[in-house]
Amino acid sequence: MNNRKYLLVLTGLITSIVFLAALYLMLGDQNYSFSEIFSNSIVLQLRLPRLVAVIFAGVLLSSSGLLVQSLTNNPIAEMTTLGISGGASFALSLLLVFNLSTSFWMTAGVSVLGAILTFLIVIVLTAKSRFQPIKVVLVGASVGIFTTSLASSLTFYHQDNQAYFQWIVGSFAGITKDKVELLGFVTLCFLVITLLFANQIKLLSLGEEMATSLGVSVNRLRIIIMFLVALASGVTVSSFGVIAFVGLIAPHLARTIVGNGFFKRLLVTNLLGIMLLILADLLARNLFKPFEFPAGSLTMLIGAFFFIYVIRQEAK
Repeated sequence: MNNRKYLLVLTGLITSIVFLAALYLMLGDQNYSFSEIFSNSIVLQLRLPRLVAVIFAGVLLSSSGLLVQSLTNNPIAEMTTLGISGGASFALSLLLVFNLSTSFWMTAGVSVLGAILTFLIVIVLTAKSRFQPIKVVLVGASVGIFTTSLASSLTFYHQDNQAYFQWIVGSFAGITKDKVELLGFVTLCFLVITLLFANQIKLLSLGEEMATSLGVSVNRLRIIIMFLVALASGVTVSSFGVIAFVGLIAPHLARTIVGNGFFKRLLVTNLLGIMLLILADLLARNLFKPFEFPAGSLTMLIGAFFFIYVIRQEAK
């Protein structure tokens, strides 16, 4: 894609995001005019922080999907299909059962640890096959089902169905100032580290042997990517639960639009992830007013059909 078309794509995506963000602030249990959103206390204290959290989540989830796909050379890999989100949920359920969830910072840290351990398990079990795409997805799905089942069993035993529902089907309803601040800090660190190693990640997507021959320390890069993805998964799951398939949809659409250039694809992936999540949460808040539908259920519904479509395309 030439620079002119790329700029047109960016302009279209940014314009769409601004338009959806304005609707997001205007529509809800009570609707406000465009002029009111700049002064209304409900918009500024409740809807605006939630919108900011959705934007941070869009960046983390979509970028993580791109990194996982680059690491495994697998177009259908993302945090949900690899079981990473399930591992974070399981770690949170352990905190709940043993009554150790004393603060949000502790739950976030334990969630990150659970995501890291789960990702390590998947990597170890698929390394001998050189991360064969089908095997990675099968192993990741199996680990994810296992950890999610354990999480559901533990939360059911603890009789805390609300916590289970929040972690398994994500919702932005419980966003607080602390969560927004942590999401912002993690997003900044995530993007800075990703850009620092962007050239190496780009080479890794060409294959392990090619990357090694060009001077890339593949094992070190894998550890960095695993840490970034686990960090994003742990923080997002502890903040608002599992938002599935954003990391699959956004990178795949970005590759279709701008090709395989890593820097262009990363930016478009982030913008698509933000747009998708704003739209999902906007619909979640307004489809069944005054009740709120979980945004994670909408992304899961869309993502399930998209997942089937991608598998069919890869098979062809």
